[in-house]
Amino acid sequence: MYLSAERLALANQAVLETFEQCSIAWQAIPQWDTGDPGQIRVADGKFAPPGFILMASQEEMFDVSLAQANGPTPDALLTEVMAIARKLAKKVDDDILPDLYTGAATSLATDDTLQNLQDQLVLARATVEDAGYRAPSCLITNTVGLTKLTQFSGTTPILKELLQAGNINALHRTSVLDPADADTRLVVIGRRRRIAQGAAPEASPGEEPVDVAVSLPPSLEIDGETAGGNIQFTARIRYALRVTDANGLVKINKP
Repeated sequence: MYLSAERLALANQAVLETFEQCSIAWQAIPQWDTGDPGQIRVADGKFAPPGFILMASQEEMFDVSLAQANGPTPDALLTEVMAIARKLAKKVDDDILPDLYTGAATSLATDDTLQNLQDQLVLARATVEDAGYRAPSCLITNTVGLTKLTQFSGTTPILKELLQAGNINALHRTSVLDPADADTRLVVIGRRRRIAQGAAPEASPGEEPVDVAVSLPPSLEIDGETAGGNIQFTARIRYALRVTDANGLVKINKP
């Protein structure tokens, strides 16, 4: 045994908690456990016609010394584990978030003026509400988009008013949507149930336009001893983004 069962459980808990804190996709999109850690395909959740999605896997390998793994306190091990979990979360976000943008059924254009941003957010609200998603929405934007949303009108910040106009209660910024031309990119995710900022892990995915099926949650496997006498671990996750209703997604960009 390279690790005691208690320490391995503690390390796995650190992977999951750090991943949840670092991943935008995890905080914004409800997930569900398939119940089969070996599952590699999942139903796409669509009715016409139904199909299957190949699940994606992400992993990060790392080494720790025996002293780190079995020290009197788990601090050294957990430091390594949390750093790796952050990298794993970024890999998942880099994979999932662009698919939300490209998978939206509706595309709106903005010229980045305050009035036009408000108009487009209202149109996005109307689009998802007409599709049946009338709860407050989630907005994911890139760095330029956040800069535009946080402009001032005179001496008054307008972010709160823009989010109210769009019926949005959750806002996330990501660099993965930053295009080469540095234009605004926004994705509105419709909701049927009220989901607070970062509360998607506790939400039911069944009624939402997008969800993440998870067969293998963020966790560790112990690969074994390396040639240098360290212990090799792998942090891994297996999942599939399901866009079950593209009408619940709206992208806004500056053409």
